[in-house]
Amino acid sequence: MKNTISQQNASPAPAVDRAFAILNLLGHAKEPQGVSALARVLGIGKSTVHGILQALLAAGAIEDAGGRQFRLGPLVDELARNRRGRRTLSEICQPHLAELVEQIGQTCMFGVPDDDRFRIVTAVEGRGPFQMKVAQGGSIPLLAGVVGKIALAWEAVPMPEVLPRFTQDSIVDARVLGEELKQVRTEALALDRGEYLRGVYAAASPILQGDRLLGILFSVGFHDQLGEEGLMALGRAVAHAARVVSKELLEWRIE
Repeated sequence: MKNTISQQNASPAPAVDRAFAILNLLGHAKEPQGVSALARVLGIGKSTVHGILQALLAAGAIEDAGGRQFRLGPLVDELARNRRGRRTLSEICQPHLAELVEQIGQTCMFGVPDDDRFRIVTAVEGRGPFQMKVAQGGSIPLLAGVVGKIALAWEAVPMPEVLPRFTQDSIVDARVLGEELKQVRTEALALDRGEYLRGVYAAASPILQGDRLLGILFSVGFHDQLGEEGLMALGRAVAHAARVVSKELLEWRIE
């Protein structure tokens, strides 16, 4: 089937369109292609194809495999390697969130501190009819529940003079919270038993680069679904996922 460029809408840079069409064709071809074959498939003149091939050849985007048959060149491989080496934290976390949901069934999120708020970057809702609903792109107070404990433990925010009381179970004694933060720091895990939202349990763990806090993985579920044993299992799963993500960061350049 012909991919006839001449039948497409006029482009402000037709030569660029044709160059990419040639690269795309070579990338999908099982064997090197010559001028005649490329011209026939793309529906453009041989002289045009020849000129574009010479430019791509000079740039290293293609190479002559012999007998004036062309294939993708080293520049394309280099660009592909560079792209594979760059990912956003959200892209890295997404499959781990999905795996967490499959494992524990509860809603899981990744987010980052944003001034005095915690912004939810990506989320995967839990399975079952009764789940916490999360607004991706939304935010909660940075000192809320497990998020606040992680942020305070890694000094992303200073300890306030007056701790906020979100529910009757919120920890508002700085000394009590300070002792808990030592444990959070040691275990890289924070737990919340209705301290931000009544009847809601949560677990969170930091995403770290060295000792620098880049973001937070956390999961939430209803108290009557989880119970204490379920919360502990939730915490172990979230902490493990966060450790895996933190190790994975060593392989990528984060955007």
